[in-house]
Amino acid sequence: IVNIYDPNTSYTFSNITVQLTNTESLTEKDYTFEVVDGGKISVTVSGPKSVVTDLKTSDIVATADLSKVTAFTDYVDIYVQVVKDGQVLNDVEAIPRTSALKLSIENRDTKTYAVNINTTGTPSSGYAVASTSSSPTYIKVTGPTSLVENVASVGVTVDISGAEGTVTAQPDIIMYDADGEVISDDDLELSSKTADVTVEMSRIKTVPIVAGTSGTPADGCVVTDITLSQTSAVIAGTQDALAKIESIT
Repeated sequence: IVNIYDPNTSYTFSNITVQLTNTESLTEKDYTFEVVDGGKISVTVSGPKSVVTDLKTSDIVATADLSKVTAFTDYVDIYVQVVKDGQVLNDVEAIPRTSALKLSIENRDTKTYAVNINTTGTPSSGYAVASTSSSPTYIKVTGPTSLVENVASVGVTVDISGAEGTVTAQPDIIMYDADGEVISDDDLELSSKTADVTVEMSRIKTVPIVAGTSGTPADGCVVTDITLSQTSAVIAGTQDALAKIESIT
């Protein structure tokens, strides 16, 4: 005669991550979502002591089926199972402390922005930026409508310190708000994270501005003085072309 005493007991497992299934049911409808509450839950498991004491947190599987979300609710039930060595245990009962997952659901939007090219640093003496170009020229930003509307511009920054010729770089594309502050949010997607940028440098030369006159003033009037708002200008071009220009009239 053998008597085995295996009483029922219970144990609560904490920090169980709720796995989201069928997320495409929302994303395919141009919705974006964020878990507001219930992303990590506690689960109480009851059953034979020999089974319960042998369980680990990784054996508790919690899921939320987003295909069950409707236009009238932003909650979805949490379903819990105990899976040991690939097998679902039916002789134990798993009850989640939090029964539903709360979502924040928004429309998904896409906007297109021109890539602004900014330079930093000082080029070699006698040189200045002649032109800039980037590939791609435009970037699409996709994400929740409320976040996309905060993006005022996108741009890249290239260092031209000591530059004399052509500068090429592949900087990260940065998003900015209306105040020029950097926006960094994982919920926003860029059609490209970097850009191939080319900055062409040209020689520069400072030449005086000379004002001449034409025509004849009214009777009894003569030109006594000419005042210019600026007396010189910086011009850029090839070395041969610059050598031929001594002033701007």
